[in-house]
Amino acid sequence: MARAGLVAALLVLGGCGFGTDTLEGVDPEAAPEEPTYSEHVSVIMDLRCTACHAEDAQPGEAEGYGFDTCAKVKRAWGPLWNTVAVSQTMPPGGAERLTSAELLTLQRWREQGGRCD
Repeated sequence: MARAGLVAALLVLGGCGFGTDTLEGVDPEAAPEEPTYSEHVSVIMDLRCTACHAEDAQPGEAEGYGFDTCAKVKRAWGPLWNTVAVSQTMPPGGAERLTSAELLTLQRWREQGGRCD
């Protein structure tokens, strides 16, 4: 229940969203060298994605893009990365995009095997 309240507060403050930064020119020290799912990736997903893309949220889960578990993040990695980092079409509207540090964290996690710990 407390998690739902946090997510609701984040939605009010920043939408279901991400920041406008890109990986170009990002300080490599801005993200952990060896991110883990439980300490880094799940935090980003919880703060930025699961309010719209979770089992009890619409339309994300209904479209097959739930991000509330490691397995779901890994399963949807291609579309997730393409819409968030490449085309920057997610989230829709004027919501903020992921920061460059968050993108770098996700990229490093995936490049290092995307382990579910």
